[in-house]
Amino acid sequence: MRSQRPYEWIETPEGVSALAEAIDREPIVGLDSESDSFHHYQEQVCLLQFTTTERDYVVDPLAVKDLSALARALTDPGREVVMNGADYDIVCLKRDFGIHFRKIFDTALAAQFLGYTATGLSALLERHFGVKVSKHHQRDEWFLRPLSPSQIDYALNDVRYLLPLRDRIRQELIDLKRLEWAEEEFETLTRREWTRETFRPDDFWRIRGSRDLTRREQAILRELAVMRDGRSRAVNRPPFKVISDHALTELARHRPRTIAGLKKIRGISDLMIRRFGEEIIEAVRRGLTVHDQDLPFPPRGERRKGDPLANKRLEMLKEWRHRRAAALKLDPGVLAPLSTLKVLAGSGAATVDALLTVAGLTRWRIREFGEEWIQLMNRKR
Repeated sequence: MRSQRPYEWIETPEGVSALAEAIDREPIVGLDSESDSFHHYQEQVCLLQFTTTERDYVVDPLAVKDLSALARALTDPGREVVMNGADYDIVCLKRDFGIHFRKIFDTALAAQFLGYTATGLSALLERHFGVKVSKHHQRDEWFLRPLSPSQIDYALNDVRYLLPLRDRIRQELIDLKRLEWAEEEFETLTRREWTRETFRPDDFWRIRGSRDLTRREQAILRELAVMRDGRSRAVNRPPFKVISDHALTELARHRPRTIAGLKKIRGISDLMIRRFGEEIIEAVRRGLTVHDQDLPFPPRGERRKGDPLANKRLEMLKEWRHRRAAALKLDPGVLAPLSTLKVLAGSGAATVDALLTVAGLTRWRIREFGEEWIQLMNRKR
């Protein structure tokens, strides 16, 4: 296969321009990236790996910031960019470098339409090529330089097989007459945007165990979560690496008001106490002084009675999805996500043409299953 062939390390504007010219000569290119989300609050893309039919490349975006030449080459609608699990790469590269993909092939998403139960790159490589890829460097600090030969080899393994893998999976899609399904989903995927919201105090409800606390303890936990987020921003570390969720809930339960009290809390180290012990104690104090009328209430999801007919249609569509997915040997969520069924049930459409005007319904699903949906939704039970 393609393993262990020479690669080019790129860390200059001239190197980026040369790579863009090389990509311009190719109808298809493989791409992957490495980021530092496991180590920093403000994550960033730390490495870009490319493969073409001729050569492999590694771009260091920490050394060369201007990737506009690559953005132009990757945006060309006549060139296909192959990725595996493209969602994260798409939103990060769009956010950091203004790269807006036009034509992609996501081998993981394509494998879902083939009914594969495991669609991670390592599983796909072992299935198709008998290659076992180590995950040893998966959580490395990719922002550190220099990278070791082992790290670079690990990163390149994420792209080395993408092009032949794409060819095999694409042929399987053609054989099952599902290529158009996948291609429409690829096009939808290219429109994804970075949507991570900034921290809000009420995000403390996401902490495991928060709903098991008393309302006073929840008020303390809220203040502790605010304190942790501020500390995380200040040191540019992920919140869980500053103080674990479990340690926060323990602090909320035991309410330490002194350094001596902090030392009794499991998960609070001496180093934490030296660095920000007083901040923890102050957060506990703020939570203890919240007025009773201002204590937090658990958020309740909006419960709407909705249209009884739409609810009935939704239940029928769920039954249809279960049967149809089994027949097609697909995961039900791949065949038709619940969000799709809800839109469909609420549309009240009486014809296939009417379905074409409903936002949120993909064209391939309407083509394949529109008649079945209309018959089902207009059937009397």
